[in-house]
Amino acid sequence: MEIIHTKLRASRIKFIEACLQNNMKDYTKEMILLDLNEAIAIEFDGGKQISTRTFDEDWKYIKDALEDARLALNRWKKGKQVYYRYSNIEFSVLDASLTKREVGKLVDAVKLLQQIKGIDLDNELTDILQRLHTQIKYHRNKEVYAIGFQQTQTADGYQFVDDLYEAIIEQNVLEITYQPFNQEAETKTIHPYHLRQYNNRWFLFGYDEVRKAISTLALDRFIKKPKAINKAYQTAEGLFDANTYFKNIIGVTRFEDAPVEEIKLVFTGKRAPYIITKPIHETQQHILLQDGSLQVTLQLSINNELKQLILSFGADVKVITPESLKAFIKEQSEMVLRQLT
Repeated sequence: MEIIHTKLRASRIKFIEACLQNNMKDYTKEMILLDLNEAIAIEFDGGKQISTRTFDEDWKYIKDALEDARLALNRWKKGKQVYYRYSNIEFSVLDASLTKREVGKLVDAVKLLQQIKGIDLDNELTDILQRLHTQIKYHRNKEVYAIGFQQTQTADGYQFVDDLYEAIIEQNVLEITYQPFNQEAETKTIHPYHLRQYNNRWFLFGYDEVRKAISTLALDRFIKKPKAINKAYQTAEGLFDANTYFKNIIGVTRFEDAPVEEIKLVFTGKRAPYIITKPIHETQQHILLQDGSLQVTLQLSINNELKQLILSFGADVKVITPESLKAFIKEQSEMVLRQLT
């Protein structure tokens, strides 16, 4: 049995059920569909009528739910007409328990999430899943893992992810003891907004009370567990929106004074299929050139992550514009050559 995704469908099914639960009147499928469309026309002032196909999908949903609940849809004939009614008129699809298939999907989703290092789901979900298992007597004979993640060395800071996630949800202000590379440790008061993983490192984004701006903190530079403090939480509204913050950058570093520029690169024909099938960024546009190479255009702010990414392609990429980025890549390549001689 699939899950009901929209309020409109739930309303349709509720109406169909009301007919099937009515022991004072007999209904055919055609009568139910006619009454349903009349109700829609009245309630929504001439709203879009339900097609026979849509009605049949709703009908199948109800029949599948009855089968899962081991109930029957009574069916009888009067002349040439076929009438229907629930065998148990107290039953409702909308109150039905999860099916084996649905619980199976939940279990698989939890196993998938548990493979993401730093997210501890056991305490929150194990008891819920166990109750679901008991409710429908759902058991698996063996553990099957159909998907996996590359297991890389866990960086320091993963142990803080769960607490930080909870602080964001609960809107708790945090006291964080933080030590940047080659600097003294300092205590920061942070209003946490967002967690993001990049290049096997976790980063926290939040409002820094001292800087009065958004700070990016690498979790592997936390000296100890963040502490929630009793302070009014500054919401992210007007300060931070993940959808726009990361829109024109690679990685996690964003410089407020770095404009969005048109980055034009040319990749060798050997590298081209990989860049086409796995774009560098969502702004990527590309054109295949006559010699088989690939011209890529990106709309990005230049940061260290972008520079490192371009350098990682080695001789397979050539920077066309902007000149500042072209000069940087050239300088770095010449330094590498000098070190090899």
